[in-house]
Amino acid sequence: MSARTIQVDDRLHDWLLAHSLRDTDVHQELRDHALGLEDGGMQTSPEQAQFLSFLTRSIRATRAIEIGVYTGASAMAIASALPHEGRLVACDISDEHLQTAIAAWTAAGVHTRIESRIGPALETLAAMLDEPEAGHYDFMYIDADKENSLNYYEHGLRLLRPGGIITIDNMFRGGQVADPAVNDEPTVATRELAMFLLDDDRIDYSLVPIGDGLALAHIR
Repeated sequence: MSARTIQVDDRLHDWLLAHSLRDTDVHQELRDHALGLEDGGMQTSPEQAQFLSFLTRSIRATRAIEIGVYTGASAMAIASALPHEGRLVACDISDEHLQTAIAAWTAAGVHTRIESRIGPALETLAAMLDEPEAGHYDFMYIDADKENSLNYYEHGLRLLRPGGIITIDNMFRGGQVADPAVNDEPTVATRELAMFLLDDDRIDYSLVPIGDGLALAHIR
């Protein structure tokens, strides 16, 4: 037992990956590619990607939504947990890395489960509310502009079924949420989101210290 979450230093993180990560060559190659990019720190950590897959499979999700795709690692993890007939709507503002993502999804054998939608995610989600599947999605992962995370969440509450799970990344903002001297717009928005989720009686809530902090909202 432990009275608090212990610090994960480099040595323990290496041990964690060596003793928990069920990796594939495709996942590793995609991570290595992203790390070589100027903004490579944006990619979802491997242990968190595996956790997203675990959550998706644990609720037997068949329909999922992702906001913020980047090079496609998290989408690949989520899609791998869906059944062959499942569908992940992957939303991103830009198609800059889409060909990289599609190549990885194809190599992993999950490309037929992923539908990419390019454009402002709030517009995409609003349009989805008029589709037959609205209210029947099972899982959502939000990892995009932090100023709109609450808006994405509210759309998710309408798109997902009761019992579905919404996950929101970067709730720690690299630790900046706990520093009162940091008041940039994304950090302030994340602090406000954390307080909102804590008080939202429409969900069961947990904030997990994995990656850069992952919020879990189970819809009642």
